Amino acid sequence: MVETEKGGQDRPKAEEGRTPSLERMLEMQRPAMQAMADLNGKLYDGVVAVNKEWTSFVNRRLKEDMAIPERLATCTTMRDMMHVYTNYVQDAYVHYQSEFEQLAKLNRSIAQDTMTALQSHMQRAAQGKT
Repeated sequence: MVETEKGGQDRPKAEEGRTPSLERMLEMQRPAMQAMADLNGKLYDGVVAVNKEWTSFVNRRLKEDMAIPERLATCTTMRDMMHVYTNYVQDAYVHYQSEFEQLAKLNRSIAQDTMTALQSHMQRAAQGKT
């Protein structure tokens, strides 16, 4: 027969010390929640930096892309037109290559910052500190 709480309901009576209270469960999870909040903050900051860099790059490239028709309109010979296109393609290649290198650096920095924060939280958890 199951011992019930007041009121004769069919829920088993919680034995003292056996079922942790909600507050105790939350306190046990506090270090993990703090670590996750810290990691999420670092990742968010990194995503913002990457998005800002990419948006800035796209705006610069759009300005250059939109200037091509005007440059082509000033060409008087096929040689001039080839020169404009060649410079445009070469510049675009250099700009994209440089941008991807910059984005790789930002991503590497995000990964390092995140790992450093994670290691710090793991060390504190191992030492029993929050």
